[in-house]
Amino acid sequence: MEKDQEKKYEDLILLPRRWFPMPRLDTYILREFLIKYSVLLLVFIILFVLGDVYRDISDFLENKAPFREILLYFAYKLPGNIRFILPITMLLGCMWTMATFGKNMEITAMRASGVSLFRCGGAIFVVGLAVTGINIYFNEALVPYTERSAEIIRSNVAERRRYVRGLLTYRSSDQQRHWLFNNFDTGNTQKNVTLKTFWSEPMIDSLILVSDESAQLKMIREVFPGKADQILGLSREEREKRIRRELLGRKVDFFAAEASYNPGKAEWTFHNGIFTSYDRNDKLEITAGTGISAIHDQIPFTVLHFGQDKIHESPNDILNAIKEKDDLPTWVIWNLVRRTPDIADRVKAIYMTVFYYRLAFPWACFLAVFLGIPLATKNERTGSLMAIITAVIIIVIYIVTAQVFLVLGKGGILSPIFAGLAPTVAFIAFCAYRIYHDRN
Repeated sequence: MEKDQEKKYEDLILLPRRWFPMPRLDTYILREFLIKYSVLLLVFIILFVLGDVYRDISDFLENKAPFREILLYFAYKLPGNIRFILPITMLLGCMWTMATFGKNMEITAMRASGVSLFRCGGAIFVVGLAVTGINIYFNEALVPYTERSAEIIRSNVAERRRYVRGLLTYRSSDQQRHWLFNNFDTGNTQKNVTLKTFWSEPMIDSLILVSDESAQLKMIREVFPGKADQILGLSREEREKRIRRELLGRKVDFFAAEASYNPGKAEWTFHNGIFTSYDRNDKLEITAGTGISAIHDQIPFTVLHFGQDKIHESPNDILNAIKEKDDLPTWVIWNLVRRTPDIADRVKAIYMTVFYYRLAFPWACFLAVFLGIPLATKNERTGSLMAIITAVIIIVIYIVTAQVFLVLGKGGILSPIFAGLAPTVAFIAFCAYRIYHDRN
């Protein structure tokens, strides 16, 4: 009996899993996916463009802006919208494609032919990886430029003024400098600048303890009007110690009619201004506290140079600081943190959490493929609608989780690297497990 049973099935062959290139199958899957993905991408782009037009067109029309400038503005806004569209369209396109295959029993046929679930979506994985690379480029290089260009056009055309920030204040990340700009321009030269900071050893060396003996004596008499004779009666070594002891930690305000920045030397130059020192402030905070008085009259200067050892930030750093940190490219955040060793822990936690989050976010496009394939194939009988609904629910959970971790990381409750990377890594690992579990 058993021999007859074995003879009955002896012609059946268990097909091996196929991993080698299958041009006909891959081309078919890729074509079906790209058609659906292109339709979804076009629909979402149109919706976002209509939203921008509805929100901003009235400002341009009221100011009779040229039609060319209007088109250019909306073209610059488009990349910023696309970077948010790419992950969701990748997910929905994958779900739609695989669910359609499942509904038509094509996935069953592929599996029966020895093609695993993971291999079925091979062509889509390649597209997902390519779209991830595009999203990284958009986030890091293209979108910061286009968003800034769009804002300049809006300021120049719609609002009929130069792109400047009036009455801008900026506090350095290490909390040691407070800038006041009457009008902050996008260039490297600013007019009417006030810098509130504290005396440091490099400042004392360059402003007071200069090599020219006569200039040094003159500056000591102006900075210490009531103690000059006492200080000058000391030896040179004791004089330097006394001056440092008197000034280190005191507030000092610099006002310049013009402040220019040299990117090559990373150096600020203040022209035609004055500086004033104040009583010691033990809290080392820039506040409007009472009881702070000047220790000398305003002292004029013609030119003052502040190298990177005295002032870490550049005009671009100041411009980036007034932007939302979530919109900054990762390389800007990394350079800012690297060049500011004394950055406050709270501020560093915010920047680094955003840094790791921005590294992880573009991979949501690849995550979409991991989500789409196993979920879609679990809904072969219910069709694509249930697959898409399930996908949307899961991607919403992912986004909410990522945002919660982002807030906790910015608040210092979670480690920045954990808060920024954990949600994306966890979801990719979960979906990879699902694909591995359902590979048969």
